[in-house]
Amino acid sequence: MSKAPLAQHPGPLAAARVSALPCRATHRRVTLAEGATLLQAMTDAADGAGAWFDLTDLPVEKLVFVRPAPSPDDRHVAWYSEETVLRNAVIEQAGAHLGRRDGAAFAHIHGMWRAEDGACHAGHLLAEKTVLSADHTVDVWLLKGAMLETAPDVETEFTLFRPISTGPVDRPNATLGTIRPNEVIEEGIAKCAAVSGLPVSAVKGLGSFVGTQLEGQPTLDDIATEVLLLGENGRCATSVGLEGPLVRGEMTARVNRVCVTFEVLLLSQAE
Repeated sequence: MSKAPLAQHPGPLAAARVSALPCRATHRRVTLAEGATLLQAMTDAADGAGAWFDLTDLPVEKLVFVRPAPSPDDRHVAWYSEETVLRNAVIEQAGAHLGRRDGAAFAHIHGMWRAEDGACHAGHLLAEKTVLSADHTVDVWLLKGAMLETAPDVETEFTLFRPISTGPVDRPNATLGTIRPNEVIEEGIAKCAAVSGLPVSAVKGLGSFVGTQLEGQPTLDDIATEVLLLGENGRCATSVGLEGPLVRGEMTARVNRVCVTFEVLLLSQAE
């Protein structure tokens, strides 16, 4: 299979195609509280730190999400759909980067969830509008020395997460990074790892691809697809496009390109 076509963004290309910082990631098991929004529950659990959350089998009273959609203007490569609201759903598997936007906590979450009627959905979950229906314990990696913070991006004309330093860190064991448009995902991950010089034993990440090609799955040809990396090695993913069902499986090697951005936490030692 060939590599995906290039995404055409309105602004000038940034010279650096990745941004990455070494940090220290500490694994914890934390309980997210019933009745809270998902954003508030994660914020309380992280206690002001940047973090990555693995969200698995999480019951929610209300779940709000969007999918990719065609751009409403001629400046952006794609946009977001109207919101879909589910009641009494379960977040089957999702990943969340917790960082900051305008000085307040903000989360970027991709994954898949099941509605009360059994229908499976996927996309970009809105943590500030999603409400938990029970206490639930999840895995989190709390970050010291770096976190993600939003800023306007000239190249894409979106407001995007970027890694910032939060202070010195002893014995870094992880790399927090973002990958720019049109980078092949494996190459972007390797560039992030090279910035810190740390080996990679596990990959946590989410973002968008220009289409998605997974082994043995129908190719998604949409200009933008929402993607969550699965497993420890970063070679599997789940993805959804503008229409149709999600796909899930091992990524076809070195063909999937970033559409708008991709955010990764690269762990250099398993805990």
